[in-house]
Amino acid sequence: MDFGFDDTQSAVREAMDGILSRGPGSGEVWPMLHDSGLLALAIPEEYGGAGLGAVEVGIVSRALGGAALTSPFLGTAIAGLVASRAVVEPQVSDWCKGVMDGDVTAVCVRAAGERELPRLDGKNHLISGVFGPAQHSGEARWLLVPTTGGPVLVDLAQPGITAATVETALATAEPTAPPDAQFTLDAVKVTPLLSGTDAVGVFTDLYRTVFLSYASGLLHGALRLTADHLGSREQFGRPLATFQAASQEIADVYVLATALESISLYCDWTLDSGGRPSADLDAGLFLFAGEGRAAMQMCHHLHGGLGVDTTFPMHRYFSSTKDVVRHCGGERHNLTRLATHCS
Repeated sequence: MDFGFDDTQSAVREAMDGILSRGPGSGEVWPMLHDSGLLALAIPEEYGGAGLGAVEVGIVSRALGGAALTSPFLGTAIAGLVASRAVVEPQVSDWCKGVMDGDVTAVCVRAAGERELPRLDGKNHLISGVFGPAQHSGEARWLLVPTTGGPVLVDLAQPGITAATVETALATAEPTAPPDAQFTLDAVKVTPLLSGTDAVGVFTDLYRTVFLSYASGLLHGALRLTADHLGSREQFGRPLATFQAASQEIADVYVLATALESISLYCDWTLDSGGRPSADLDAGLFLFAGEGRAAMQMCHHLHGGLGVDTTFPMHRYFSSTKDVVRHCGGERHNLTRLATHCS
């Protein structure tokens, strides 16, 4: 089986390389993605998008993680992947048109603080409950959430919705980072998007696949930043990279980053082939929540005092890692999911 990128996927990677070569900040990358057409990657062709899949979305997500850039792209990408599987055409068409115009779609995988999904009133398509926090939801036009009847689309402009600001870990390193929001819905009209006995499972796989791609990019970016530091900084007249302890520690980070990238790519290809990588996603996110955070701490350590300076990029990688873990669950959560899938 050939796991190499085809011409279209290589073009997506080149487009991202071109954007990142301009050195944009988190606040600048969103309009660049919009102008380049990358926001429409996963939007179905019948709605004016490119009709591509998880592999192409993963390429962009990993690149954003590699530069420790935050933007509403992850929610938009998940929205596009869900739209490509949606069954309600008129509402989906309006939604996709708004996404391509730059409207933000926030996505959360579970109702906040709840073990059970909120119940969907199948007759009237109404839901009530608390949702989030969802990434970049403070600037969202739409909210995509799971319910007992599958994922639903919420128009945040309608009445019956209140939002509460939730600060992110990234705000400690990037004060201008937009806050997340938690939403309380009271008998709000929604649009069901997916049908079938495991619609929630499909939605969850799409959500976790996009976040795992971004997480693998974060670790690769931190690895690259740390390797450059070790190669350029000298101690006792020698580059830090030549010291055995430092070289062994950065090698461990490299092995982990490569493993996470491989799992992420496998999950992308599995989804695009019609499969369900649920257990693989659980394993990858379990690895990231535990070993990934430890690797980020090691990168901090290898930078010395520079690593904890909030004006230095390393702090953004570590803070973003904590936010990803908050959205996808910690070690125990993902290990429990993995055990369930493997039992």
